[in-house]
Amino acid sequence: MGHEMELATSDTDGDIGAEDFLAVAGEDELRAFLRRLPMVASQQEGPFTLRDLIYEMKLAPFVRSAWQSVDGAPGIPGRLMQMMRVYAKAEADFEAMTGETRRVPRKINLPSFMDIYTTVGLP
Repeated sequence: MGHEMELATSDTDGDIGAEDFLAVAGEDELRAFLRRLPMVASQQEGPFTLRDLIYEMKLAPFVRSAWQSVDGAPGIPGRLMQMMRVYAKAEADFEAMTGETRRVPRKINLPSFMDIYTTVGLP
């Protein structure tokens, strides 16, 4: 469905691979959450590690909150801009509260965004 992501299977800078973790903790809700991650971004600098997964999971409540407060315009360009603003706000709020930041920059995966936008829908 275009939502695959490369997960680390071995140590990366001291972090364990996310694939091994998911083999044990792959609950349906977690899998659904992970399927949406590529819609938001794709890892450009190395594999997606457990540290990255934990960051995304901690960020999720901030993202849900930001969707409530960030206005968007109709249509694909408007919703894409809204999503970018949502994640910028969520990450800024999360960093202000916890001091944590994303390990590596993430880039929007436009094909996955389009797939989610047209099939599942955005919040």
